[in-house]
Amino acid sequence: MSDDLQISGGAGGLTAAYEDMIRYAGVLDETADGFRSAGVLVAAAATDPELAQAAVLCPAEVARIHASLGALTLGRSGPLALGIEMEVLARHLRFSVETLQAKDALLAGLEDAFWDGAGWSAGLGIVPVAVGGLAVWGLSNDPRFRPLFDAMGFPRDLDDLQETLYDNPWMLDALSRMAPGLVQGVGFSLSGLLGPVGAPLLFAASDGNWPTGDYAAAVSGLLAIANRLGYLEDVGDFTVEPAGPATPLDLSTGGLEALLEEQRALATSPGQVQVIALDGAPPAYIVQIPGTQSWSPHRGAHPVDLTTNVELMAMQQRTVMEQQVLAAMERAGIGPHDAVMLSGHSQGGITAAALAADPAVRDRFSIESVVTAGSPIAHIDLPEDVSVLSLEHSQDPVPMLDGADNPDRPSWTTVRRELSDTEGTRGGPRSPINAHGSGTYATTGALVDGSEDPGLVSWRERNDHFLRPGTTRGYQIHAED
Repeated sequence: MSDDLQISGGAGGLTAAYEDMIRYAGVLDETADGFRSAGVLVAAAATDPELAQAAVLCPAEVARIHASLGALTLGRSGPLALGIEMEVLARHLRFSVETLQAKDALLAGLEDAFWDGAGWSAGLGIVPVAVGGLAVWGLSNDPRFRPLFDAMGFPRDLDDLQETLYDNPWMLDALSRMAPGLVQGVGFSLSGLLGPVGAPLLFAASDGNWPTGDYAAAVSGLLAIANRLGYLEDVGDFTVEPAGPATPLDLSTGGLEALLEEQRALATSPGQVQVIALDGAPPAYIVQIPGTQSWSPHRGAHPVDLTTNVELMAMQQRTVMEQQVLAAMERAGIGPHDAVMLSGHSQGGITAAALAADPAVRDRFSIESVVTAGSPIAHIDLPEDVSVLSLEHSQDPVPMLDGADNPDRPSWTTVRRELSDTEGTRGGPRSPINAHGSGTYATTGALVDGSEDPGLVSWRERNDHFLRPGTTRGYQIHAED
């Protein structure tokens, strides 16, 4: 088991360092103001009337006083000079931070443009790419050429392909970053089969979203096309009812591991949300949201499904699943001023982040914290006052599906871990699917619990009021007859 945690953002992140520099610039500004004020007072002392009168009786002494005041006022070590020097330093510090931030934004923009362009190029060239791929695959299965492909590490079959992707996470990352452009490129390439009307028809079918370089617009276009074909329709009437008795749970020690173990258990209860009512004061609750449980493109008995996944990534409107989570919170008796942590694995994490980012939801509930495991939420604009902890595995493709890295913010800590070969097997070949398992994330949670990294220590201190004993209760989502 690998315990090498790669931590970004949070209290030890780059943005936190930038903010520290800006605060230091503010301190320098205030100090400079104080020195300049002192310099004005010293200069005023030189023109004091009583000093002028004393010059008649003691001209030499007064002359020395004037010389000393002049040196103190105008000298390099005087308050005015020091004030100016600090002011210049403060401005230089602010300019340096702004330059670094602009450079970071420019590089991020260029990187996004590169991957988008690569995806479009691959998609538009789908026919030669497919033909070339089939040719390479055919050659790789020819006994005469197989030793050469083995030497290059080329996969033999599906299991071998999974192991290759598991051992080379950069491939998954590249594919995920190319995906929005790739899907559109394939669409427009195939639309060419319809002649001159193909591209305009695809533009109209995507509700005018395609072509685009924007992630949310790309997903919205895909969703619009699917809806026109009768797929991925976020519909249905549901109710939420308490399910089963309340059971005790202690998060006071090993809290994150225990929380993620609860997520694993929740995955076995179709269409169920879990609420942990924490003991003591002040009142606090943890709402746990399950990951995807149905991969059908049609809505079934509950909305924990593929449709919700795509709807959440499109960020168009509040999903049916989000509505049911809010209904469960109301049934659990969570008040508007009770502290709330939203927790979820995979789709559950996206739902949690989407709810925390919704101003209307924050008007109803006091959402203070979000914990996600294996969830692509980089594109969700979470407020700065919400504490976010995101766990990701290097070999897990799901957190990569938004094609972006999580923001580097003082309130948002991302923990990334590269799994061992054993952790990726589950009795079979090493697989990115196994890297996404909620049980594997519980293991990572245990490592986070024991980490003394300053960023994680800061997260635990900020969320200490959620890490205590309580009772859990499920809330079942039912389709209305």
